[in-house]
Amino acid sequence: MEKAPMSGWHLEHLYHTVVSVKDLDESIAFYKLLGFEVLNDRRHVEWPDFVANIFGMKRAKGRGVLMILPTDPNGPMIDLIEWLEPKDKFPTIPLPEGSVPRIIAFRTKNVHAAYKALKEAGARFTWDIFGPHPDLGIVGSCCCYDPNGNLIELIELNPGQRHSKAESLTGNS
Repeated sequence: MEKAPMSGWHLEHLYHTVVSVKDLDESIAFYKLLGFEVLNDRRHVEWPDFVANIFGMKRAKGRGVLMILPTDPNGPMIDLIEWLEPKDKFPTIPLPEGSVPRIIAFRTKNVHAAYKALKEAGARFTWDIFGPHPDLGIVGSCCCYDPNGNLIELIELNPGQRHSKAESLTGNS
């Protein structure tokens, strides 16, 4: 597919990401543990029929909340949706052998403290914290599961660094 001609339009920023959840209240509690706050509570909103059309579905009913990070109030939102119709399917935790995880990554300040606090709060991690790794510019990185089987990656990079220096692993800089 070719790039669409930019005739007077452009994307401004990431607006929100929908995270499908098994149990909305359990998921709200988990994302609050990460530091999110509920911006807009839509648990009791009756979805009009046109929502299904927008999403390319025959029927779409659910309950949800929009959440934000108070440290980034104008940043992208997480839209937690518990699908009532149709029901969604969720992987087991840990993921079955050969499965590919769904990952949501967050830049984190003091990732080592976050790892310790979340572990003490009962979050289930895939592995111990990784890092520091100076060649990659990673101060630390770790992944825990949300209640729905999504991996939540917490990563801290060196100050002023936009992304990890993965090319340093192959020597192609």
